[in-house]
Amino acid sequence: MMRSILLRLGTAAFVSIFASTVLAQNSSTIIRSTVRGDPAAGKNLAKACDACHGDQGMSPIDGFPNLAGQNFNYLVKQLREMRTAAKARAENVTQAARATGAFGQRNQRSNETMDAVVVELVDVNIINLAAYYAGLKCTTQSNNAPEPPKIETRCQICHGKAGISRNRNIPNIAGQNKIYMTLQLQSYREAAKTPSGSAADGRSAPIMETQAASLAAADIDALSDYYSRLSCAK
Repeated sequence: MMRSILLRLGTAAFVSIFASTVLAQNSSTIIRSTVRGDPAAGKNLAKACDACHGDQGMSPIDGFPNLAGQNFNYLVKQLREMRTAAKARAENVTQAARATGAFGQRNQRSNETMDAVVVELVDVNIINLAAYYAGLKCTTQSNNAPEPPKIETRCQICHGKAGISRNRNIPNIAGQNKIYMTLQLQSYREAAKTPSGSAADGRSAPIMETQAASLAAADIDALSDYYSRLSCAK
């Protein structure tokens, strides 16, 4: 219901509802500020991730995300959501049930490629992995700052003026892989068009669906290109 309401509201209403929406997130996804994790333990676990995400968190493959320097809380939340979806698939849960999380809410992320990696992860491993990647230095640099597309202003509230978010629950997108960003925006746009959301096979989040619903292919390409060319150095 919330997603349909947000779709009717414009970008102007987005600012006023953002804070209350974040606070209303399911408590299972909120990371206590005292949780830090063990980067050394995470580094050992991350060896299984190197092929896709790089040995320093910078992916060598187009379409896969860079993880170096990403916000800790965000990483924990994504891994937990993908773990929930992976367990549902392993237990042969129906697609309709799979789109619902353990607390009766829609999962916001599902990725079959990640299933084998995350399905058996316990929380301490997830937290340690997140601590490791969050502590790495993102190395994407931009010698000449690109001209932002006009539509980019709607992204600044959450992701910052230069793609570095001040909210630890929201991802930094500066220097992110262009093809990966394109795929994510396309997934959110499709979720906005689907009554039950697309979390069973992709991504969904009411706020992002609201923003992506009206994006044309050219908008998605322009945004992905712009942010991929920004320096991710904090």
